[in-house]
Amino acid sequence: MSNHLDRYLLANVPAVISLQKMESATVKERIQTAISRVETASLDHYDSISIISIYWASDNTGGKEDSSLFLTTVSKLGNAETTMETQAREIADEERVRRLLSQILKQAESMTGRRKLFILHYAGHAIATSTSNSLIITSKIDGDDASASKLNMTLIKDALKDLASTSKGLDVLLVLDCCCAAVAGRGMVTSGERVELMAATSGGGISNSRLDGKTFTQHWCQAFEKFLESGQPFCCNDIETTINSTVTLEQYPATFVLREGWGVPVTFRALPSSTTLIPSALTGQTVITALHVVESPDTKSMELLINYLQNAPIRITVLATLPISSTLLLLRVPVYLQEMLVLPRVSLILTDV
Repeated sequence: MSNHLDRYLLANVPAVISLQKMESATVKERIQTAISRVETASLDHYDSISIISIYWASDNTGGKEDSSLFLTTVSKLGNAETTMETQAREIADEERVRRLLSQILKQAESMTGRRKLFILHYAGHAIATSTSNSLIITSKIDGDDASASKLNMTLIKDALKDLASTSKGLDVLLVLDCCCAAVAGRGMVTSGERVELMAATSGGGISNSRLDGKTFTQHWCQAFEKFLESGQPFCCNDIETTINSTVTLEQYPATFVLREGWGVPVTFRALPSSTTLIPSALTGQTVITALHVVESPDTKSMELLINYLQNAPIRITVLATLPISSTLLLLRVPVYLQEMLVLPRVSLILTDV
């Protein structure tokens, strides 16, 4: 054991005395549950995909057409193994955000399956005075016009992030085709789930049609179709790169993909292919965690627990089993397994391994 770890233990072992003890069977059960969650996160296909594309009923600049195109394009992911639900949703001028949000959450909550993907797409306008806490979408290009209807898109985004954090197996992707969309990526970052935001913003924050007359949604769908036909898996970063690689196109240099939680991209596949391999992105970085187990290190139950940990589907390294009338168990585990553990821990040491 390293000198650094020795010093850490000397400073922190006394805290074990006041920590709630757990039986070895409880530790094993909760680690098994966490491993199951990691395996769910690593599945390479979705059992169900649900999409809502929203636009203003009074918008006469192409929002309805972009919405229809987006739904038609992404619905091609549906197949015998993946159910698909799509909905185009008009926003009435007099509508309040609560009604729209309620419908969006209801559709996301109704999804079934072990792995689920909910996509929210918006095609329309946003006002230039949107702040870091509030992306205000609006029915008119000149959103500062007093007659323009407005809704706070940030409230919807945050509600979907909250839902993802409490819904096992649910990923959320937001694709925003509007001006000033970059502000939607600011705010508190989620952890323990997969939430992704792709915002279409060109230099200066404007996201209107390019020199070729096409909107960002149209370019997005064109790139999506190209990758889908190739049969290879792809993500929003690939779509962004493809759009901005066209030399004849005035590009969207400020378009970005914000990935939160597990840090694993939402991946699209023409046809799902089941695998038991867990991506290295879910197992690479590790942490050291300390647990307080009721049994002593030399008991049969501890022997069985250690044997399970050493042969678990995800690599877990047993660093030490220290006798303190019970056992202080030190483990090195992947960061994502740590996030999914529901265990009272003595300490958490971040490492760069």
